[in-house]
Amino acid sequence: MDCRRLDNGDRLGSGSYRAPHVNYSGSRRFACSNQRIESLSACCDNSPVWQPIVTNILFDLDGTLTDSRPGILNTIQHALRALDIEPPPQPDLLWCVGPPLHEIFSRLLSPADTSAVQRAVNLYRERYHREGHLENSLYAGVPEMLSALKSAARLFVVTSKHQDSAERILDHFELRSHFDSVFGSEASGRLADKRELVRHVLDTLQLDAANTLMVGDRIHDIVGGRHNGIGTIGAAWGYGTSAELADADHVCATPMDVAALFS
Repeated sequence: MDCRRLDNGDRLGSGSYRAPHVNYSGSRRFACSNQRIESLSACCDNSPVWQPIVTNILFDLDGTLTDSRPGILNTIQHALRALDIEPPPQPDLLWCVGPPLHEIFSRLLSPADTSAVQRAVNLYRERYHREGHLENSLYAGVPEMLSALKSAARLFVVTSKHQDSAERILDHFELRSHFDSVFGSEASGRLADKRELVRHVLDTLQLDAANTLMVGDRIHDIVGGRHNGIGTIGAAWGYGTSAELADADHVCATPMDVAALFS
């Protein structure tokens, strides 16, 4: 296991994970590697900082559950070529995995040219719906993680990807049954911002932020969780850099390390 605790989080002896106290001012940081979760408190202070037990876990999709990079980058290049624009090579497009489509094409084109951005988004969605979503693979350990967590909490997918695409991917990999609900962005671009989307999920399902946790690989996931007062776990196996995950309450190296927090 390689799970780093940032701020004040721990696994309780009872076998239930409790969220760290959501207080980001003056947070303390430390790292514990290759130790059982039970021993994390031994290298940290033992202040009484626990909130109620986590009963709801929100998962990002791209870079957290599936390695969707090939389909995303191939489809971005397709959309740009369809607009008679020579796309950057794929290594220069790695930052595009995670952010909302309108944000991606605004940066690749021009934020002022909203018409071109929308055309690119439409071209992207056409190809992605047709074939791009299949240029994808599951991360090792994801089905096992979800099976283990299903008995500990209600699970949800919360992605800036269009909801229909998210549902198709989950069905393709036979993951849909693990999740109570799937939330994604709308065709208009509404709810593509993770801060707005997480707020929408909390309000729609009437979830208590103190009982809810966000798991994701990019800064958008961590910011979306923090903005709404919920705990966060950084998925270090995904696309985000260590700097992007620096403000997560925990950073885990593998999906099964996430499951171990609740075992």
